[in-house]
Amino acid sequence: LLFPPFQKYITKGFVSEEEAGKRLAQVVSDPSLTKSGVYWSWNNDSASFENQLSEEASDPGKARKV
Repeated sequence: LLFPPFQKYITKGFVSEEEAGKRLAQVVSDPSLTKSGVYWSWNNDSASFENQLSEEASDPGKARKV
């Protein structure tokens, strides 16, 4: 599969299934992550923060095309 190596070596955003599960559980249960409609990210220390989507990622026209 292409996606895991792409995430690991190109975007540096790959996490294991175990880590992804921990992050999902945190979003569901952590009172500090209750804001709706935002994109949550984690830094290298696994600290969560609210990330801003790029204009391209927020473009409804582009979304319809893909």
